[in-house]
Parts: sequence; structure tokens; C-alpha cells
Amino acid sequence: MYSLRGLLLGYNLAFVLLILVTGATGWLGVELRQRSAEEADRLNTLLNLVQETRGDVYRQMTEVFDHHFLAEPLAVLRYRSSIQRVEARFRRLDEVAVHPAELEAVEALQLAYRQVRVQTDDIMSVPSNAVRNEGDLTVFFTANLDVTWLDDYEQVFTANDSLMRIAQQAEKDQVASLGRYTLVILAIPAVLAAMMLLASRSFLNRALVRPVGALLQGLAAYGRGKLDYTVPELGAAELVTLEQAVNRMARDLTESREALVRSEKQAALGSLVPVVAHNIRNPLASIRATAQLHDQPGIPADLSTGLRNIRATVDRLENWLTALLNYLNPLSLSRTRTLLSVVVDESLRLLAPRIDAKSLTIARDGWDSPPQVEADVHLLEQAIYGLLLNAIEASPDGGALAVALARDGGIARLSIRDQGPGMPFRPSPENLNPGPTTKSFGSGLGIPFAFKVCDLHDGAVEFIAPAGGGTEVVVTLPAAAEPRETS
Repeated sequence: MYSLRGLLLGYNLAFVLLILVTGATGWLGVELRQRSAEEADRLNTLLNLVQETRGDVYRQMTEVFDHHFLAEPLAVLRYRSSIQRVEARFRRLDEVAVHPAELEAVEALQLAYRQVRVQTDDIMSVPSNAVRNEGDLTVFFTANLDVTWLDDYEQVFTANDSLMRIAQQAEKDQVASLGRYTLVILAIPAVLAAMMLLASRSFLNRALVRPVGALLQGLAAYGRGKLDYTVPELGAAELVTLEQAVNRMARDLTESREALVRSEKQAALGSLVPVVAHNIRNPLASIRATAQLHDQPGIPADLSTGLRNIRATVDRLENWLTALLNYLNPLSLSRTRTLLSVVVDESLRLLAPRIDAKSLTIARDGWDSPPQVEADVHLLEQAIYGLLLNAIEASPDGGALAVALARDGGIARLSIRDQGPGMPFRPSPENLNPGPTTKSFGSGLGIPFAFKVCDLHDGAVEFIAPAGGGTEVVVTLPAAAEPRETS
């Protein structure tokens, strides 16, 4: 997971790298240009030395002609001066030439020149035999003259031209190499900048653009009331945190809206039901009183049975109204310390007629060391009474009802398991509306009331479908602290 801070740091480092690379390539270009300039100067010096050496050798050859054929008095002196200049040129060529081909050409030129010197030194060391009389033709080629040194001079000029071609080719190669290197050096920052641009586009799209677009889409969905929409959690770490917060906000809003709807329903029912109950209870009381008044000894049996049925029906309606009012009215706790087994026993005592009517067997477990709880005994008794009543009604005649108590650390646990067909629905504490009932005259309020009471006691109610059939209800409550032993 990458963050915007890390992304910004990465971009800063990338730009610094680009600056360093650009500076390095610039320095490399300057260095390359400097070396190219130095190489160009060296090649120009080499070409000039070749040209000057050629001129010196040509003038030396002229002095030999002047001395031998024209008897020039100063020819020998100028010849010696030309030798010194040529030797100086050769020493300079040895310094300037660096490449093997150049060194080889310089060596060939020096070898050819030494061969010439062998001939010309001999010629310049003897007096001239040229015809000196005015008007006489000078004899250039006589039997005494050996002209093979001219061929040697030709070899010198050929070696000189070879060195010149090598220097010129080296200069061309240097110019071409400089052009190639220049293009490469200029391309490096441009390619790096293009790569950074493409990478930044991809990073920004993945880290910012798409996540922000998804977040805006989610906010628009929430604005339309679609609180079940989930914003994709992608992008930079800060955006992921924001998206998670938005999703949590949507879930909280959903829960708040559902709670508000439930609260509004509860408030509406709470304000309506007491009025309805009052208006129903008055005629019910009159009906029951009239039925009881007319149920006197000596009346026909069928009439007496009908009057008793009327009173039973009125009593059931009264119980239903009482349960409804208990469920809707706000509850306040009056906690006392008590054994959970005492509450269960009292509920079973009140249900004894129903248990006997169905010939049920009650299997108690954990009564030898029952947990203690800090609870409102009356409310808890009503809640457990309703759960036990559901289990008894669901049990077949002659069946068994298992009731177990246990303490698990700081939790007091009550388990009620019947052998009935199982529940047609799975109760949930998130939905405290009255659920369906399988009893002929049930209100469906027993389970929501148990949820409500256990929630007020910081407990919970869980419904389990065991593998062997039936239904198991598990009530968990905070256990009271164990009393400290005093010495």
C-alpha cells in the first residue's frame, strides 16, 4: 500500500534524478566536446606538421639541386637548416601522433627520410661539378651523378601523403563520432522525461483519479438514498482510509436510519396502543363480568360452556394487551443480586399447569452451582417465562425439556432445548418487531420482549437449530462477581 506522502516523495526523487541525469549528460556533453576539441586541435596540428614536413623536405630537395647543379654557395647551409627543421617536425610528430596507424605512418615517413639522408648527405658533402661558365649549359645528368635519391624523395612524399590521409580520416571519424554521441546525450534526458510523464500519468490515474471518481460516484449514490452502495477501497493509503471512513459512515447511516424507523414505529405504537388497549379493555371487562354473572348453577350445560369460553377468550385478549403494553413501554431496571436458578424455577412454577397438561419431563442441569446475576428479577422472569412457554408449546406430549445453567468466566449461561419441530423463522435482535407465532392465541411478542430485556441487561439471546431437531435457546448475561472469602 502506497501513500500520497510516499508518492510525492517518489516524484520529488524522480525530478531530482532527472535534474542529476540532465546535469550529468550536460557535463558529459561538455566533456565530450572538450575532448573532441582537443582531438580536433591534435589532428589539425598533425595535418599542419605533415604539411610543414612536406614543405621542408621539398625545400631540402631544392637545396640539393641548387648545390649539385647550380653550385649555390649557401645551399649547404640552407640544407643543414632544413635538416634541423625536419628533425624538429619528426619529434613533434612523435608527440602528436597517438593512434597506432598514425605512429606507424610517422615511423614509415621517418624511415623513408633516413634513406634520403643517406643519399643527400653524400651529395652535399662533395663539391659541386656544375658548369660555372656564363653561357654554358649546365650538365644536370652526368656519368658521375647517381640520381637514385630522387626515388627516395618520392618515397618520402608518398609516406607523407599516407600520414596526411590517416590524419584526415581520423578527423572525419571524430566528427561522425561526435555527432552520434551528441544525439545519444540529448536523447537521454528526453527519454527519461517521457518515461516519467507516462509513469506519472499511470500513477496519478491509479492512485488519485479513479479512486476520487469512485468516491464521488459513491457520494452521489448516497445522496440518492442508496446507502447499501460500497465505495471500492483503492488508491493511495490516505484515499483508502477516506473510502473506508465513507463506507463506515454509510453503514452507520443505514443502522441509524433503521433504528430511527424502528424508533418511530415504536413511538407510534406506544402512543396508539395504550389508547386502543384502554378502549378495548373497558368492553372486555363488561363482557367478562356479564358472562360471569350469567354463569349460575342450574343453567343449561351448553350455555355454561359458552360463557366459560367467553371468559377464557376475554382473558386471552387481556393477556395479549398486557404483553403488548409491556413490549412497547420503556423499561427501567431495578437490579438485585439473585441466583439465575431461582428465576428459572419461578417461571417453571408458573408454567406447571401447562407442563403437566402435556406430561413433559424437565431435565435440569447446573442447579448444584448456579451462577448469580445482577438483574431486574421481574423483567428477567417475564422474559424467561416467555421463552419457556414457547419451548413448552413447541414440545410434543410426553416429551422432554432440557434446561441447563452454567458459568463461563464472567458470563452466566441459560440453555433451553425442546424436542419440537423447530422454529419456522430465525429471530434476530436487529429486528424487534413481533414475529410469527405457531400458537393459536399467541401474540408473537415473547421473543422480541426477551431480546429487549436481555439487551437492557447487556446480555444476548441466541436461537440454535441442533442437529437432532428441536430448538435450543441460549440466554447469556453478565455474571455477578464472586463474593470474596474473608479470613
